[in-house]
Amino acid sequence: MEIKFSIRESMAPGRTITERFENLAKMGFAGVEILTESTDRKHVAEIKAASKATDICPNIFSSRSLAILDVRRSEREAAVAAFKEALSICGECGGVGVILPPLISVMCMGGQRIPDLSPLATTAQLERDLLTVILKDLAKHAQQVGADVIIEPLNRYEQWWPCTLQHGIDICEAVGEPGISIMADFFHMNIEELDMAKSIREAAKYVKHVHLADSIRWLPGYGHTDFKPGFAALEEIGFEGYMALECAVPGDPMVDLPRCVEYLRGEM
Repeated sequence: MEIKFSIRESMAPGRTITERFENLAKMGFAGVEILTESTDRKHVAEIKAASKATDICPNIFSSRSLAILDVRRSEREAAVAAFKEALSICGECGGVGVILPPLISVMCMGGQRIPDLSPLATTAQLERDLLTVILKDLAKHAQQVGADVIIEPLNRYEQWWPCTLQHGIDICEAVGEPGISIMADFFHMNIEELDMAKSIREAAKYVKHVHLADSIRWLPGYGHTDFKPGFAALEEIGFEGYMALECAVPGDPMVDLPRCVEYLRGEM
């Protein structure tokens, strides 16, 4: 398995986009996840130039709004427009996709769920059906620009659903279109999956991206998560994407990040 490590932009040391790319290249990274503030047309030229100079791929981009399932139609429409723009920027910069945790903005940012309309339909049913329709639209745009919508299952304390890789599979199959894939996040899987390796193997067709964090959401190596079975499963399914750090760095990033990369290589 070709190992391509990536990292969230906010974790990379440096004052500017260019400095972050340069430091990541020195530390052995291959990619960087561009955050909301930098997913903007005004930053595209700098991102492209920094990528060309360092061979660091801006593999993931972020949408300015994740309110895809907001109870208000105006907010949903604005979120879809923002997501399409993020996909376009991602494709233009040679990235992989834009991450979508469908209900995080409702659960963690003070939103309101779609009302229960039983016996016609429950809140959960309406959210699932609405997400499918929205993703069918986003899938067409994703195919046009060459960047995926990457569904992120989160643990139950951050969103009601999707929480497992199987939930992600269900979403992809309900949409039934290219351009929709899922992410395997070791932090969330450590909470929600009965067998992380088995879940990865079963989701082989759809896993496009990986997030890495230990059990305490620090850098891998500080907690008790056993990464080896999951890494073995990723190798078994022929995963060729990026594995991105998304966690706290307890010490000096210029020291701790290279040390973490070496630790992870030893787990593979």
